[in-house]
Amino acid sequence: MLSPQQVIDRLAERWAKARRSPPNCTLGREARRRRGGACSACTPPQEFELDGAVAHLIDTAVFQRAGIGMCPYYVVASHLVAGLTLGPEAFRARSAGKDLVDPVVEVKGALRRVRIVLRASQLNPEDIEALSDKHDRWNALYAVLSAERALEKALAMFQAQIPAKTGRSPRGRVGALHIQAVARAMAGAWRTLTGRLPAKDNSKFHELLHAATTTIFGHPAEEPNWESATRTAVERINKDAASRS
Repeated sequence: MLSPQQVIDRLAERWAKARRSPPNCTLGREARRRRGGACSACTPPQEFELDGAVAHLIDTAVFQRAGIGMCPYYVVASHLVAGLTLGPEAFRARSAGKDLVDPVVEVKGALRRVRIVLRASQLNPEDIEALSDKHDRWNALYAVLSAERALEKALAMFQAQIPAKTGRSPRGRVGALHIQAVARAMAGAWRTLTGRLPAKDNSKFHELLHAATTTIFGHPAEEPNWESATRTAVERINKDAASRS
């Protein structure tokens, strides 16, 4: 099972690839296919539960805004990656000492995997450095050693940013920040692809939100209140828009 950071990285790669070579999406400009989850310009991804939700919304003509020319898979991925890395909820989580994706946990995991490779070589760091210019295999092993050192440095920097524990809890419902971040990201994508923010009791949006949350964080132990998360996201988007006008 992929970690949240690995899923975000995969979506970011998809987003970056689409930016380099954007498909000429023809949704709304050609006869709608009854099934297939895409227009004739692309093959839809089938990697995550989120992809299935997007395909269903395309097949049911929810995501078919004539003339927009933007692939729904690209739009959803871009909003989700941006929301979970740069969105307001991500900043709120970090200020409260709780990252939506915990870099300490992820870097420690990467270090464990890197060290497996180094241990398997049965060489100490000095031996690897001495052999680094002898053969491609040793160059590769030296690169792994360098990665270990870089990760150790990054880990120390991340750990130094963790605030000391106090008797006071941070204000706000920190535990729900990951749901709020996904809800806000998906509400933004929904507006781009339909021309409006999700309305009250929008079951189709709730299905998309559920799929996005599950894709990133896994199946929740308790079913969140999707309507409450949607309402909060819409209110905050409208409030931000009003403050800028």
